[in-house]
Amino acid sequence: MDNIITGAISVIIFMAFVLGLAHSIGALPFAVIVVFVCSLLSIDYIQSARQGWQEEKQKKARAAE
Repeated sequence: MDNIITGAISVIIFMAFVLGLAHSIGALPFAVIVVFVCSLLSIDYIQSARQGWQEEKQKKARAAE
């Protein structure tokens, strides 16, 4: 659960920084790259969070046996 929380915080901070940087630079190609990278980051975070959540459920199920 700690990894999910810290991962969410780091994703939010990274996106805020990079999107702010893209806005301040104002170049369209850079903005497109930033949006693409942020979408890849979001997909990876969601997949990792789901996997971690499932592993945590399996550990709790094993402990309950």
